[in-house]
Amino acid sequence: MKRYLFFLLIMALVPQIALAFDFKEGGLCYNINEDRKTVTLTYENLILQALDAPPPSEKGYEGNIVIPEKVKHNGKTYKVTAIGRETFMGNRELESVIVPKSVKTIGNGAFAQCYSLKNVVLPPDLTEIGDYMFAESNIREIKIPEKVKRIGASAFSNCPLKSIEIPNSVTTIEKSAFSACRWLEKATLGNSVKTIGDAAFSICPSLKSINLPASLQEIGAQAFYEGGMESVTIPAATKSIGDGAFRYCNNITTLQVENGNKNYDSRTNCNAIIETATNTLVAGCNNTVIPNSVTKIGDEAFYGLKNIYNIDIPSSVTEVEDQAFFYCTNLRSIELPNSVTRIGERSFCGCDSLETVVIPNSVKFIGYGAFLHDDHIKSVTIGSGVTTISEWAFKGLDSITSLTSNIEDVSSVKMGKAVFDEIDKKSCTLYVPSGTADSYKAAPQWKDFTKIIER
Repeated sequence: MKRYLFFLLIMALVPQIALAFDFKEGGLCYNINEDRKTVTLTYENLILQALDAPPPSEKGYEGNIVIPEKVKHNGKTYKVTAIGRETFMGNRELESVIVPKSVKTIGNGAFAQCYSLKNVVLPPDLTEIGDYMFAESNIREIKIPEKVKRIGASAFSNCPLKSIEIPNSVTTIEKSAFSACRWLEKATLGNSVKTIGDAAFSICPSLKSINLPASLQEIGAQAFYEGGMESVTIPAATKSIGDGAFRYCNNITTLQVENGNKNYDSRTNCNAIIETATNTLVAGCNNTVIPNSVTKIGDEAFYGLKNIYNIDIPSSVTEVEDQAFFYCTNLRSIELPNSVTRIGERSFCGCDSLETVVIPNSVKFIGYGAFLHDDHIKSVTIGSGVTTISEWAFKGLDSITSLTSNIEDVSSVKMGKAVFDEIDKKSCTLYVPSGTADSYKAAPQWKDFTKIIER
């Protein structure tokens, strides 16, 4: 979608060019196809515009349009079998379009950015809803024909749909297909859907109800980002779930995997999705209880969940992966067991309610921005086993007054850039092991602390 909007922006900056068509009849423009018997409806002038741009000087098509099945020109009759890509795109005064049964294909972006378009009747033999076909239009309801197999990338993004029914013929819902449909309350998926693409239903905060059919095999990254669902059940057939599939889904209280799934499970009714082969918790919710058998908290597992206040991490866990608790702004306490060896990038970044952090002696690696801008942390203890502290790991801890390091040989620690950036090193006391103060006072970044005291 970003690439598409960038394309529109670039095109909006160049003069509009009248593009050729073969003939015009009844106010509509056509190109004759290679068979010389059929035609494709096209535009008279291509109207491209950036978001929030003023109305273009060329209105293009407007009002209520009924496309004929056949059209006569110079004594010859042609059958209308296709609508070309971007044919109606950017026509701000277009209100409705009825597409005849003769049309088999509609090109990408055909109705995109038609801000007054409320109704389109699609032909029964259509097999694909193309990429960004209705993006940023005013479509509030639509019947998808029962032969459609694919719904394209960004096909309905940023449309005011309230509900959508996906027919049983559809197997693929591409990336961002329904992204930013903020008023979408219900999505009913047909029983053949195998793939839900990246961010397909992202930023749909009103989406309270969606059924995941038994046929579903793939759920893309951020597929339901910022969705409003309260309960989610992953089907037994699902083989892959992308990172952050349920990111910022703050209403989910029940998160389960169907029995019989060979790839994922929700053991001990934990209200989480666990990758069975690796024992990695890949997605959690407000009511998650992490089982003792879990060895990793996966990438973005609890990303942006604002209703988590406390969570127990069992001693089976060895890794907290990238962005696992990113922006869990109400997480008040976290106790890392003495089994964890790795804290991933930005794993606790933005956890504004944390006040105390104790990194156990088992931890060897602290990732980039691991505790970045955790504004209320007052004290941090770094375990003796740490060998790598990455860039910005503790940047912006505005409230910290006490930093305790149990590292005996500080010169052996690999330090990223600006590890302690934006910490007040005059007011924060650095406590170090007995007999090591001189080595800390000589070590880059550690030496910037004014008060270094041996314990």
